[in-house]
Amino acid sequence: MTASIGHGVDEIAEAVKEQCRRVAFTYRTQFTNLPAEELARRLTDIAPGDLDMAFFVNSGSEASEYAIRTAVSYWRERGLPGKVKILGRTISYHGMTMGALSMSGHAARRPDYGSLLHAFSFAPPAYAYRFALPGESEEVYAARAAKAFEDAIQNEDPGTVAAVIVEPIVGAAGGVLTPPAGYFARLRDICDRLDVLLIIDEVITGMGRTGDWFASSYEDVVPDLLLIGKGMSAGYSPVAGVLLRSHIVEALREGSGVAPFGHTFSGNPLGAATCLAVLDFMEREDILANVRQRGKQLEEGLLSLATRYRCIADVRGRGLLWGFEFVMDQESKQAPDPALGAAGLFVDECLDQGLLVYPAGIAPLNNAVILSPPLVITEEETRELLAKLEKALRAMERHVKRWAAVGENRHGSRVGTGS
Repeated sequence: MTASIGHGVDEIAEAVKEQCRRVAFTYRTQFTNLPAEELARRLTDIAPGDLDMAFFVNSGSEASEYAIRTAVSYWRERGLPGKVKILGRTISYHGMTMGALSMSGHAARRPDYGSLLHAFSFAPPAYAYRFALPGESEEVYAARAAKAFEDAIQNEDPGTVAAVIVEPIVGAAGGVLTPPAGYFARLRDICDRLDVLLIIDEVITGMGRTGDWFASSYEDVVPDLLLIGKGMSAGYSPVAGVLLRSHIVEALREGSGVAPFGHTFSGNPLGAATCLAVLDFMEREDILANVRQRGKQLEEGLLSLATRYRCIADVRGRGLLWGFEFVMDQESKQAPDPALGAAGLFVDECLDQGLLVYPAGIAPLNNAVILSPPLVITEEETRELLAKLEKALRAMERHVKRWAAVGENRHGSRVGTGS
């Protein structure tokens, strides 16, 4: 997800070295710097709509925190200081800092922090495989899932809600949960109607991962704040950012004139120079075209595997971000017992084959896997990926059959004892 153009790219190293020879650090309240200004211009040029301003931080978690501060500040400047709640979804992840985790519906990462987290509410996820009704069309499910988000806002009182935050494709918490067509367009309309800001977290999906610069472009949705990270620097420097619509910045400028606080390394020139070099590389090598081509190849390969291995279901994704989940059988959709740790076991099986995949999902649905290869993967390397994946799936199929047999034996012994 992060090392998206591979390691050891000479021109990235040269850009970092050159910037080190000029200036490596400036403090944001005293100076701006040329790399940060140019990076802001480049990113806002490729961003959708009027996302015309940028603020740079060091991680996706910090980007989430900055979005919280900005949303609350915006409504305060608008004379509505009571709008302070941020609503996420029950299956989501936005970072490990306290505010970011408060917005994240990730039960595995929240318990240790208890009362330290904000008591934000959550809306249901857009998760057609598990929650669409039998025979329900994609359009009808999209409307119903969006309405559930609207109900969550109404239950909290829109007058107290500053923003909602969503991933266009859910990563770690759900294993590439891809929303039904029309869901995000409806969510944009709901936010506009209820005077709530829309934050889209593209820390994973942004910067080409889905075949477009931003996944939110898929439905031509323009969020009020868009979060980016990971592939922004391709792992060569810890950099993330927030892109902001013009009306957000104007409200701050025309009000108190005070921007939300940043961090010591916000807008760091060394990090910005790194990101510029990554952008240059991606544009020159036409990386987005490669993502679309290899993404189609990967999709076809995964769908083919799903017809041959009964333990996997719901192949989902876009570009070079794909996932699926393990089931006991495809007809019932029954997930393996969460205590078996299906996703973690599969990670080990893949590692034995020399393949890195990411375990995803939250118990009791901790049964999903993410494939997120480098954006520069070749046709031959994609074939190799699929071949290694198939070997791991053969082993996984044996595990699932064994689990099923054990379950049947247990069920039989219980029936016998009861008789």
